[in-house]
Amino acid sequence: MRATGVLAAVLFGVYLSIRGLAALYAVLDLWYAVRRTWPRMVRGLVGWGGITAVAVWRLAPPYRSGFVFGLAGYVLFYLALFPLRDVGLRALARRPAR
Repeated sequence: MRATGVLAAVLFGVYLSIRGLAALYAVLDLWYAVRRTWPRMVRGLVGWGGITAVAVWRLAPPYRSGFVFGLAGYVLFYLALFPLRDVGLRALARRPAR
């Protein structure tokens, strides 16, 4: 039963990590209209950041470590995709045209 709870905490951490990164990208995506959309940007950052902080604060220690593992694991996975993207694009550029 405890393993199921830890797995749920890991998946919740991954989900909140995705939502937090999406809130950060909203700033970049909507920068052209920052005067009009800044409340939406702030709401996303504060909302998802606040939910994450409350989850870290309120979860019991075994679930908290699973949650933080999910958060950090997804961010590391996401950052690892950038160099892999470059490798893939170089491989596509070297392929002969059909």
